[in-house]
Amino acid sequence: SIPVMSHDVFISHSTKDKTVADAVCSNLENADIRCWIAPRDIRAGDSWGSSIIKAIEQSRVMVIIFSENANASQQVMREVERAVQKNVVVVPFRIDGVEPTADMEYFLSATHWLDAMTPELDAHLETLTSTVSSILNPDESNAQAPAPKPKSVAPLAYSQPRLAPSKKKSKLVIWIGLAAAAV
Repeated sequence: SIPVMSHDVFISHSTKDKTVADAVCSNLENADIRCWIAPRDIRAGDSWGSSIIKAIEQSRVMVIIFSENANASQQVMREVERAVQKNVVVVPFRIDGVEPTADMEYFLSATHWLDAMTPELDAHLETLTSTVSSILNPDESNAQAPAPKPKSVAPLAYSQPRLAPSKKKSKLVIWIGLAAAAV
């Protein structure tokens, strides 16, 4: 028999970022996207580790609340590694301007990040919800217009592939030009 999924999204976060993780969970669930988040969804008496592994295996998407706290968390690192191993789509939701550790970079370097470092958390949550919804329902998202981008999200140099020094200036000029055109 095929197991019934009770959720679509696994939310990975440091306990120090619980407030943002809870906001992400609430926003996704208000859009009818089923989420799994610890400790809420670990049944009393169950093993923490096996509960997390089962939840990741049953997820289609992992949202990682990426921060300095998550970057330093071995627990978050293990969750991201398991998601990548299980072919779960990982969506990093960056709330701090911290560069990923080498371990975290290994798993997330090929993934497009959503930056949520400016104060308009609601706008970032809308973008995240739209992104996750389009991953879960690709046919529906093709018929809809793209979600509006938050107004003041500036690209960060380290969120882009590392370039040779001679190319960095031209890349910066392009980003400045794009930013000016968007205003």
